[in-house]
Amino acid sequence: MSAIDEDGIVYFGNENGLLEFDGTHWQLYKTPSFTPITFLKIVEDKIYTFGKNKFGYFQRDKSGYMSYHSLNERMPDNKEIPYISNVVQFEGDTYFSTDSSLIKWDGEVLNRLNMGANLTMYEFEDKVLLSFAGDNGGLAFLKNDTASLINSDFKFSNDYAWEFLRQNDSNWLIFTSENGIYNFNPDTYETSEFQGEINNFYKKDSTFLYSAERVSDSLFITSSWDDGLQLFNANGDIIKRLDDKSGILWKYNTHSTLDNRGNLWLSTGFGVQYLEFYNPDKKSNFKPEAKVRFIKAGDSSLFVRDSSHILSVSVDKSNSLDFYFSVPGLFTKDLKFSYYLEDFEEDWSDWTTNSRKEYTNLPGGTYTFHLRAKHVTQENIDIKPFSFKLKIPKAWYEYPISYVAVGALLALLIFGLVRYRTHRLSITNKKLEQLVNERTSEIESQKEQLRAANEELKTINNELDNFVYRSSHDLVAPLKSLRGLITIAGMTDNVDEIREYFRLMNISINKLEEFIRSIMDFSTNTKKPLEMKEISMDTILDSIVEDLKFYENAEKVELIRAYDSDFIIKTDAKRLNIVLSNLVTNALKYHDFKQDDAPYIKVTAKKKDNNYILEVEDNGSGIPKEHQRKIFDMFYRAHEGIEGSGLGLYIVMDTLNVLKGKIDLKSKTRVGTTFRIVLPLID
Repeated sequence: MSAIDEDGIVYFGNENGLLEFDGTHWQLYKTPSFTPITFLKIVEDKIYTFGKNKFGYFQRDKSGYMSYHSLNERMPDNKEIPYISNVVQFEGDTYFSTDSSLIKWDGEVLNRLNMGANLTMYEFEDKVLLSFAGDNGGLAFLKNDTASLINSDFKFSNDYAWEFLRQNDSNWLIFTSENGIYNFNPDTYETSEFQGEINNFYKKDSTFLYSAERVSDSLFITSSWDDGLQLFNANGDIIKRLDDKSGILWKYNTHSTLDNRGNLWLSTGFGVQYLEFYNPDKKSNFKPEAKVRFIKAGDSSLFVRDSSHILSVSVDKSNSLDFYFSVPGLFTKDLKFSYYLEDFEEDWSDWTTNSRKEYTNLPGGTYTFHLRAKHVTQENIDIKPFSFKLKIPKAWYEYPISYVAVGALLALLIFGLVRYRTHRLSITNKKLEQLVNERTSEIESQKEQLRAANEELKTINNELDNFVYRSSHDLVAPLKSLRGLITIAGMTDNVDEIREYFRLMNISINKLEEFIRSIMDFSTNTKKPLEMKEISMDTILDSIVEDLKFYENAEKVELIRAYDSDFIIKTDAKRLNIVLSNLVTNALKYHDFKQDDAPYIKVTAKKKDNNYILEVEDNGSGIPKEHQRKIFDMFYRAHEGIEGSGLGLYIVMDTLNVLKGKIDLKSKTRVGTTFRIVLPLID
C-alpha cells in the first residue's frame, strides 16, 4: 500500500517498515521487530500504519527524523487489534475503522466503539460516512460516536462499500467488493446502480474489487483481486485493461495511488511501478520545491526539516559533509541542480544532474546553503528554491582560553603520571584477583551446564527405551496373531471358517501397516525439509479417501467438504496430508455406529487473519473429558477396546510444530469431536 504527502513524497508499506521515496532517494524507517506494514494513511503530520497486529504512527521529530510511535499499549481492553481499513480526522478526534468497530483517539486515550456489524468508513464532505454489511445494514453518518442511518436500501448480506470516490459535484461512486458499482446522490443520499461495462465486469462471479482511484473528472482506475487493473471513463466504458501480460508487475492485489502530478503509483507484492498519463497541454497545479532532504556527516544522517530549520553539526563530524537533495514529486533524471554555500563559496555552481554535493574541512561558523532546480524538458515548471542555515561550532583550539587550559593540563598530566605509576601495581593486582574469580565462576557454570545436559540425555534415553519397547510390542503382536491364524486356517477345510480367518488376518495386517505408516510419518516429519507449495484441499482429501476406502464401515460415513471447491492452501503438502489423514482416520475408526444419527465427517477450510483455519468434525463417540489433555502424548490411547498405535495424534502435534501451526479440540461423549487447526498464511 502507498500514500503521498503534500510535498509529493511517496511512502510505501513493506515487509520491514515504512519506505520513503522523494524522487531521488529511498529511505527505510523500520518498525519494531521489523513487522510488515499492510495499511498506511497520512493524516496531517502523522502517517498511521498497521500490520501484523502492530498499530501506530510515524511522525517527524524536531530534528526532522521520522520516528515510530506505537498505539498498541493504549488499547483499553488489551484485545487483539483487527485489521485497520481507514483513518479519518473528525471533530478534533481521529477514528480508525476495523471489521465491526471504530477506534477513537483523542490524542491521549483510545476507546473502542462497538458498532454491531461489519463496516467500512469514509470521508464525505465534512462528515464521516459508514457502510454496514448484513440484512440490517445500510449507509449512516457518524454522530456523537453512534451511527445515524441515512439509507437503508444500500445493503448486502456479505458486502458493503469497498471504496467511496467523488465523480463530480452532483454524484459520488460507491464501489462494492462483488456487487458492482453504485451512484450516490450527495443531496438526497439515495443510491442507484451505476451503468456501464465496468459495472458488469465487477458483477461477474469470482471477480472481486481490490481498490479504486479517481484519476481525473472523467477517468478512474480499479484493480481486482486476481484480474489486473481497469481504466474506465465517466460513462463506465473500460478504455484500457492492464495485467502481467501488458506491462504491470503482477495482476493480483495491485494498489494504486494518485500523486500530485496526476500520475499513478502501483504497489504490489512484487514491487513498485509508476504509470504516467502524458498530456502536454495539461497544466499541473502542483508547485514543487527543491529541498535538501538530509546531510551525511560521518556515519550519521542529519535530516533537514524545513527552511526555518537551523542544523547544527559537531566539529568532529564537519570534516566531510554530503548534502543530498531532490525535488519531491519529480524524478532526478528529469532535473538539474545548482547550489551555493554562502560565506564559503562566491557564486552559484554550474547546473548539474548530480543530486549530491560534498564539502570537506569546513571551518567553524554559520553558513546558508542555497539550492535551486529546473526541469530538463519542461521549462514551464516553476520549482521553488530552498535554503537553510548550517551551524558548525568552532574547534576548541580557536579560542584564546584554550592556551591557558593546555598549560594547566600539562601540569596536571605530570602530576597524574606520578600518581599513575604508584597506583598501577595496585590496579594490576586487583585485575588479577578479578580474573581468578571470573575463571572460577566460569568453571562452576560449565559444571552446572554439563550436569543439566547429562540429565537431559538421561530423559532422552528413557524416552528412547520406551519407544523401542512399545514399538517392538506393537510390531510383534500383529505378526504373532497372523502366524496363529495361518496355523489354524491350515487345520480346517471349511470355506466359511477360512474366510473368517482371512478377515482376521487382514485386520492384523492393517494394524501392522498402520503402525509402520505412523513410524514412517514420524521419521518424515523429523528429517525431511519443508517443501512449501500450493495444493488444493480436494487433492489432499481425495488421497485420504482413496487410502480409507477399504476400512471397515468406511462406506457408512458421509464425508462433507465444507469449503470452496477451488480452495488452495500453500504449505508442505506431505505434512498436511499426515495431519489430516490421522484426524480423518481416527474419526472413522472411533465412530459409534450404534448411534441413531447418520455418521458423517465434516472438513472445513477458510482463511482468516493471516491464517488458514482447518476443522475436522465428526458426530462419533467423542473423547471423555479426562482423556482430552493426554491424547497428544506418545502411545496414549483414549478409547478402550479399539486397537490403535497411540502415535497418530502425537505425530499430528509434532508435525504441526514443524509447520508452526496450532491445534485444539472440542469434544463431548456421544455427541462428537471437532479438531481445529491454525496454520500461518504464507505469501
